[in-house]
Amino acid sequence: MTPDNLLSVKAAAKKIGVSRALIYQLCAEGTLPHYRLGGKGKRGKIVIDPNELEAYFRARRVVQAPTAHPPLKHIILG
Repeated sequence: MTPDNLLSVKAAAKKIGVSRALIYQLCAEGTLPHYRLGGKGKRGKIVIDPNELEAYFRARRVVQAPTAHPPLKHIILG
């Protein structure tokens, strides 16, 4: 990874087809590894390593549909 390869929030969102707001949310939650350049706190520029973005994306792959929930049992009041 070199600084030239890092993605902006906008570029990362476009690359995986989501909104910039979702990328910001994932970064704030600590779900998506990122670098914050500049000021402390919520200031500064966020950049993302394309390899980290790909790893995040691949980790969310759904291999099979979830199984259906069993039918609810009804309670018969006597």
